[in-house]
Amino acid sequence: MSSSPVPMRCIWSLALWLRTTRMRAGLTQQHVAEASGIYIGMYGRIERAALMPTEATLQRICLVLKLDYQFLVDMVTRGEEPLRH
Repeated sequence: MSSSPVPMRCIWSLALWLRTTRMRAGLTQQHVAEASGIYIGMYGRIERAALMPTEATLQRICLVLKLDYQFLVDMVTRGEEPLRH
């Protein structure tokens, strides 16, 4: 993502993508936070759309979730939501 202000719809979309991907992988917030090297509270705030992660943090989260960073950025930018099953 960029250093310019991020539209709120993108923050909500990012939160939805991360939460959905994490839950599908059967991971807890604590697991993702620890494996990403961030505090659990910080990760929870990201999933609640209360905090926009830095690019470096988001890339580490993507690695843990096995989620392609550029794919995620593209989906969030376009406003695409993860498929629900």
